[in-house]
Amino acid sequence: MQDWYKVVSLAPGVFAIGEPRYEQQNWSYLICGREQALLFDTGSYFGEMSPVVAGLTDLPLTVMPSHMHYDHLGNVQAFERVVLPDLAILRACAAGDIVTPSDDLFLPQSEGRVPPAFRVAEWLEIGAQIDLGGRRLELLHTPGHSPDSVSLWWAEAGVLFAADYLYHGSLFAQVPGASLSAYLGTARDLEAQLPPRAVIFGAHGDAHSPEAAQPPQLDTAHLAALITCLEDIRATPPDMANGPHERRVSALNTLITGPDALHGFV
Repeated sequence: MQDWYKVVSLAPGVFAIGEPRYEQQNWSYLICGREQALLFDTGSYFGEMSPVVAGLTDLPLTVMPSHMHYDHLGNVQAFERVVLPDLAILRACAAGDIVTPSDDLFLPQSEGRVPPAFRVAEWLEIGAQIDLGGRRLELLHTPGHSPDSVSLWWAEAGVLFAADYLYHGSLFAQVPGASLSAYLGTARDLEAQLPPRAVIFGAHGDAHSPEAAQPPQLDTAHLAALITCLEDIRATPPDMANGPHERRVSALNTLITGPDALHGFV
């Protein structure tokens, strides 16, 4: 099953771990410093990611899920040290140091999965600086797709690991917890923080074949296009009578909006 994964080196010690045969074409990211390594997301349930990671680094490893959706927690129980952002919505899922995501956060109906219970080694404050030894990542809260979504900002390299906030293909704002108000607020915060030449890596691709799959890379022009799209939706709200509405963001993605995501936005 290890041909399930595709590993792409983004920089020395920085790897994108893709699942190009998965319907959603997930990409997780392994960032290694001199002293520690961080795995951002653990992918779907259809492969075994821990041997892949072990083949890339022998550094002490920390795992951080970008959010609690089923397609990002598939291997979380295979790793010893898991940390989470210190958000009230996640603390509410904890019993002691064991977290079991709620159904609204995990979306078990999507693949018939059972929310995993896993031990949390540490709760990190939003804005925390994660020092891996020579590489420092800033933890950002980036809600919109999901209220618990976070991203990682690698300032030295000008790279944002945006997870499900921004990627190639259809952006989902029709799932439980999605909010266009939060989407727009996050976009404006990122636009203010990121330098013009920042590179953005998302968590899903839309390659036409597994062989063609590459890490979904975007730039700040796509962030600006998302802001324009959201402002257009607020100015001309979509008719939801026939179900979720899809609107073009850029040449690389669209935004699918459900009625709940419009609350407090229009």
